Amino acid sequence: MRWKSLLMAMCGSLVWGLTGPAAIHAQTVDILAADQIARDPSITEAQRLLGHVKLGHQDAVLTCDSAWRFDNGNVKVFGHVHMDQPPATTMDADYLFMDAASEWTVAEGQVRMDHEGTVLEAPSIRYHVGKRRARYLEGASIDEGEWTLSSLHGAYDAEAERLELGTEVLAIRDADTLRSDSLHWWREAGRYRFFGPTSWRSPDLAFDCQTGDVDMPSTEASEAQPEGWMAGDVHVQDGSEHVRGDSLAWNEEAHEVWGHVKLWSDDGLNEVHGHHALETTLDSAQSVQGLPSQLAWLRQIDGEDTLHVAGMDLHRRQGVLTVVDSVNILSGELMGQGDSLVWWAKDSVLQVWGQPQLWAGGDRLSGDSLRLLMRNQRPDMLEMRGHSVVLSPANDSLAHRIQGRDLDAHFVNGALTTVDVLGNGELTYFEGAAEGSSTLRMNQALCAEVTLALVDQKLSGLTLHNSPKGTLRPLVGGMDLAPFQLPLRPTWNLWETSEQRGHAD
Repeated sequence: MRWKSLLMAMCGSLVWGLTGPAAIHAQTVDILAADQIARDPSITEAQRLLGHVKLGHQDAVLTCDSAWRFDNGNVKVFGHVHMDQPPATTMDADYLFMDAASEWTVAEGQVRMDHEGTVLEAPSIRYHVGKRRARYLEGASIDEGEWTLSSLHGAYDAEAERLELGTEVLAIRDADTLRSDSLHWWREAGRYRFFGPTSWRSPDLAFDCQTGDVDMPSTEASEAQPEGWMAGDVHVQDGSEHVRGDSLAWNEEAHEVWGHVKLWSDDGLNEVHGHHALETTLDSAQSVQGLPSQLAWLRQIDGEDTLHVAGMDLHRRQGVLTVVDSVNILSGELMGQGDSLVWWAKDSVLQVWGQPQLWAGGDRLSGDSLRLLMRNQRPDMLEMRGHSVVLSPANDSLAHRIQGRDLDAHFVNGALTTVDVLGNGELTYFEGAAEGSSTLRMNQALCAEVTLALVDQKLSGLTLHNSPKGTLRPLVGGMDLAPFQLPLRPTWNLWETSEQRGHAD
């Protein structure tokens, strides 16, 4: 009678569980096998499954030493817990709780989850059986085959093959190291979405950013280039070349950078600054733009010699540099300005248009166009064509003026030594006052050619060729002296200003 009553009580509980209010939940977890099924209210209100327990939920099968199956369908599983979910997902733990209504499970105690060779190990994992999605909040390590990863919290979506990693993320593959505050990683696609400060280091490529979305090449396609975008104090090193900016985008056709742009090489010999930079991959053409408040500029160093060029728009293609709008040049003591510039690097020839002005020491040379031949980043030969004018200081307020159709200037070791003014030469220079007078005298001459000799950047002699004609007269009041007043040498230092602003920002 005793055994009969117990059997009836057990059957009554099972029938209620399958037909009562929680019947829908109870059906979601099936008992596939157990050595013993018991119910003892003094221990728990749940059914107790003991010995070689096997449970089924959707396509997942759980095996364990023992389990509690509650009337609402929830299950607690104990001892050597193993879950197998086709086609290729397994999980092992010491303890597991399943909420049948939400399909979320909580696994604890040396949890190990394996999905198609990606192994996740953590003190505890929340796993959604239907969505095949795992979460952890107490830290985890992940072995992805090529990669070993760790983070304090994260999620793994098996169906989307996406890892969502947060806080102290570290990923290592051979010589590659990735650190991030937060990222999403699509394994098969090789796509990375960064949501916090991130750094990537490898032998051939390194970058830092605050956020981004990048497709990185796999090891099988190591020749491929990354694609996507990054933002927030971006720094990319590709071999010996560096790029820095507020944001950057890669694609098959172009590389583009915006905001506080800096391009430079490891050796420090080449450096470019601007507000926007673009490189097209088809022809490797590069362009850098500045702002009205801060021009784009480049620095090129060759030994002890340095060349600076600045402008609104710098464009380089096949060894030819073109600069347009507000052109500025600095090479040693030589400083120039103009509207547009072309520099043939192979031939070391620089040409400027738009009424260029050039300062060599205290002298100013100007004309309609300028052609400068460089040697080791130093000026070697200067040709100015059309309305050429040389102003050379005579005193604190006046300058000797030599003008003609064309002008040829010669340099030695970068220093201006002689100037030839060719065609319709006109010379005005000032001499000291005559005896008994305090008034300067103006000497004016006309000739076919004029040659100026300079020593230590100062005028030391003049030679007039081909039947010069001249007059010498004292300066008198009311005479227009504006053409003989030397504009001050520019005091701008665009490159130093740009660097200081860049550091301050």
